[in-house]
Amino acid sequence: MSRLDRYVAAALMKGWVLVLLVVVSVFSLFALVVELDHVDNSYQVTDALMFVLLTVPRRALDLAPVIALLGSLIALASMARNNELMAMQAAGVTPARFTRSVAMAAALLVLSLGLSSEYVSAPLYLRAETQRMLARNGSGNLLAGRGLWSNDRRRFFNVRGLRDGYIPEGIDLYQFEPDGRLRLSIHASHAEVKGSREWTLIDVWRKQLLDGRLVTRHQERLEMGDFWSRDELPLLSFSTAAMSVTGLYRYAAHLQATGQRAGRFQLAFWQRITRPLAAGIMALLAIPACFGADPRRNQAFARRVTAGAVAGILFYLGTRIIYTSGMLLGFPPLLVALVPLVLLVSAGGVLFSRMRW
Repeated sequence: MSRLDRYVAAALMKGWVLVLLVVVSVFSLFALVVELDHVDNSYQVTDALMFVLLTVPRRALDLAPVIALLGSLIALASMARNNELMAMQAAGVTPARFTRSVAMAAALLVLSLGLSSEYVSAPLYLRAETQRMLARNGSGNLLAGRGLWSNDRRRFFNVRGLRDGYIPEGIDLYQFEPDGRLRLSIHASHAEVKGSREWTLIDVWRKQLLDGRLVTRHQERLEMGDFWSRDELPLLSFSTAAMSVTGLYRYAAHLQATGQRAGRFQLAFWQRITRPLAAGIMALLAIPACFGADPRRNQAFARRVTAGAVAGILFYLGTRIIYTSGMLLGFPPLLVALVPLVLLVSAGGVLFSRMRW
């Protein structure tokens, strides 16, 4: 990376950080107002504040394309105002060479967003939803390292955890006689939850007391019939935001393999893949708005920057409409996720073709 590349990357980074602080703060304030509506004796103001803070990385990822565009516009506009772009052109830096420098910084942005989506935002969001669920329910059933316990008269049920955020695993069921003696013990590696209540235990070991003897049997699958629904088992109600990219992929594959609807999770997976790419393209779209513009023509230059800011906001709102409409109409999740990306690439092609080289 040359000195020019490092200088452009540093300028863009400052713009991104500045917009990140402003935009995320505004949206976090809106989120806090929503959370404060749920404050009561069990769910305190400090709980609401903690939830909003832990979900900041996720909020930043959702707004990444807008942040990338606005931050790039501010950075490049500042360079144009200080006649740095003009000086670069006088020194022989062509628009194509300058675009390459911006593209290198955008590639680093895309990589960092992808890593954050997998290793930072999803774990923190899962922690935030877990703490909020416990605070709102006022329940101590979810014990650290012991999972979730429930009982129905003489039957006790335990789920140790959730694989990929949704698949119950480490399941134990104990059923007692009226006199308190253990009648049946079941352990399963994990379970499939179909519909709202249908549970199927997988890789099951049964221990049952028959005629005074303890009999152990192994079954590949055990149909439990109607059992806990997702509402009754809060751990199964986490949003897709609490799942990592790999977790979304594995769970969508699991749903397909078991004949269940996987569209929502497939769309969430492809959104996570395409959103960092959209942010990188947005950073490049700031180049036609600033490079080649005359900073001395204040009104024309301001209009370009304002138009870019409006475009970023419209893209944020438009993608949400496209995702919702696409799922309602039953389009393939990959196609729905690619539509905003294709629109951005098309817009970029038009803008760059009109750019003064």
